[in-house]
Amino acid sequence: MSTDANTAPVRILPDDVVNKIAAGEVVERPASVVKELVENALDAGATRITVRVVAAGRRLIEVLDNGHGMSEQNALLAIERHATSKIRRASDLEGVKTLGFRGEALASIASVSKFELVSRRAKDGSATRIRIDGGILRDVEQIGAPCGTRISVNRLYFNTPVRAKFLRGVTTELSHCIDIVQRHALARKGVGFQFLHNDKMLLDIPEHATLRERVALIWGLSFVQDMVEITGERAGFNLRGLVGLPGLNRAQRSHQIFLLNQRPVVNRALQYGFEEGYRELVTIGRHPVGVILLETHPRFVDVNIHPTKREIRFRDERAARDAVRDMVRDALGGLVKHERPERVPSPLPAAPPAQIDFIEAPAPSPASAGPAIPAPRPVSRPEMPPAPLPIAPPAPPVTEAPRPKTDERPQTLLPEAAYEAVGQLEDAPLQVFDTYLLVPDEERLLIIDQHALHERLNFDSLASELADNAYESQRLAVPLVVEVAPSQVKLVESNLSLFARLGIEIEPFGGNTFQVTAICHLYEEGRVPDAIYQILDELAQGDLFDRDNLQTDMLRLATRACKSSVRAGARLSPEERRGLLEGFRRLRPPYTCPHGRPIIIEITQRQMEKSFKRIQ
Repeated sequence: MSTDANTAPVRILPDDVVNKIAAGEVVERPASVVKELVENALDAGATRITVRVVAAGRRLIEVLDNGHGMSEQNALLAIERHATSKIRRASDLEGVKTLGFRGEALASIASVSKFELVSRRAKDGSATRIRIDGGILRDVEQIGAPCGTRISVNRLYFNTPVRAKFLRGVTTELSHCIDIVQRHALARKGVGFQFLHNDKMLLDIPEHATLRERVALIWGLSFVQDMVEITGERAGFNLRGLVGLPGLNRAQRSHQIFLLNQRPVVNRALQYGFEEGYRELVTIGRHPVGVILLETHPRFVDVNIHPTKREIRFRDERAARDAVRDMVRDALGGLVKHERPERVPSPLPAAPPAQIDFIEAPAPSPASAGPAIPAPRPVSRPEMPPAPLPIAPPAPPVTEAPRPKTDERPQTLLPEAAYEAVGQLEDAPLQVFDTYLLVPDEERLLIIDQHALHERLNFDSLASELADNAYESQRLAVPLVVEVAPSQVKLVESNLSLFARLGIEIEPFGGNTFQVTAICHLYEEGRVPDAIYQILDELAQGDLFDRDNLQTDMLRLATRACKSSVRAGARLSPEERRGLLEGFRRLRPPYTCPHGRPIIIEITQRQMEKSFKRIQ
């Protein structure tokens, strides 16, 4: 076989290069180290695990356990690549019950840090200490130490500074580290966990704590009070856990924990099934919370599809999804309407329904002020969006042939004629299903979503006030007490100035409790905790608020915490209906709510006549 002269020869990579490449997959950040070491401690039968980090793990990560320990020979083998006591042959992968099994974690970690391992079995008179610097073995000696294993990882990435530059801030990396410990603490009944940062205790879970007690210690007592138990068996899965009531929800999925065979996992089928259980109970854009523990035979699941072993795949993804969905619905009881009621058969022959045209527009912009632009023409859609319960779903539409150009006219705001008689109380727009306002025109019927319209009016009002810098904080007569998760205490304390710039002044109140002493008048007091939790979720994920565009961030938060908009299903007085109509008259395109949903649709006279077979 000929080889191009300019092609470098193929070589076997040195062990130190191989280990650093493996470290790139296994040791993504300090939390990755915490994960591998905690899993090793659990596999060693530990009932008490202490995790201590300094500078969010950049300077030190230390994991101490009371497991069965290792002999000197096993300790030396454990730091070699692909050395493990958990599998022996390929067929063992089909029944893996341990958390770790790849046998490359310790070697990878030791290659990018100053690494020390101390381990002792109960029957040994002394412990083995091994020290490694950047993958180079420095010494092995016998010392005195208690039974169990202690692993210290100092100066992570000291020999790969480029990797260190990609780490986030201290609060973000710390949040990821404690999240790993929290998930394992929820998964392992009978195991106690401690987490210390810079010698300050942030988490202390006793061995005897129940699942509800563990959730309370991690997320807060007020949090767990709005959760109900889930237990049962479906399609080969044993399920238990705690799920939140529909009112307990978050802007992100950070409070959805799935634990399979005592392993924290990520799986789209489980996530989808969980949220399907809350269908039509949680507002679009919000996510339910819960801790779901599943048990099934290991052969029904593949845990070896990702280097970190966190993402898994079921042999039957549909069965897993349906099992979670059905159990959540059972736990929530009568709150979930499983199926829409069947329509009563009509004695009249079915006629093709009218096709609905939506008023299309780009996404809303905070700067709603400015010169008015013509509204775009209606664009045909194949079907209406699903209507919320208890409104019966619309019948499937029929496709309408395009109109001739002469029949087209530009879409406008409501015709002036629709307002001329509004001054009379009896001429307020008709409300149907306690959700929609009907406004007739000469050649069309306009249907307005009252909730979407009121949200948009509130949004524009907020944008206007923020543009005028009218968002100074106002002192509360009685401070608002907010409890956060223990893992978020540091996050709040280090971002007090950010909260103040966002119009929420917070002071420590002891432990993991804070008090809100002043808020911007744009926020509704009862919704301020939700805005705080949203900020913390985004900060924990590494999303930074734009210090140079404070108004945009405040508008985004205030939209969630603003004074309540009228809801779908709320019966409005004639004055309220008339006020909404007047507000709509002042709107400029786009005719959507802040979340992008349409405010108004129309049914034309032509569509009605075609539906009733008056015309072809």
